[in-house]
Amino acid sequence: MANFDRETTEAALEQRLEELRRTRAAMRRESDGGASGEVAHLDNHPADEGTETHERELEVTTEVFLEEEERRIGEARRALADGTYGTCIGCGAQIPSARLAAVPEAVRCLDCQRHFEGLHSQHHSLRPES
Repeated sequence: MANFDRETTEAALEQRLEELRRTRAAMRRESDGGASGEVAHLDNHPADEGTETHERELEVTTEVFLEEEERRIGEARRALADGTYGTCIGCGAQIPSARLAAVPEAVRCLDCQRHFEGLHSQHHSLRPES
């Protein structure tokens, strides 16, 4: 088992989850404020519409990343509860303590995480455009 303190790890995971919640709440407040202050789009310049579309896409992308991180925190909490925390779900090796300290929600060693992200990236880049 990797060298970690359970209470410190639980606290770090909870702190990260709270940070995600605060970030989401701030994004929603900012998004709601922008939407309610908008005037009719009839007189907007096409570049303004493009900027708004870009900003909405950034918000959606950020939300996807936040959801993924929240999912990983849940995975790490389950691993902590069932005694498998610190063991890579990819190769079964111990995740280095330095990685767990830096990224307490890590469920893969660095090599497996790189491989996972590479496969995920390839999967998305191979999708046909709609």
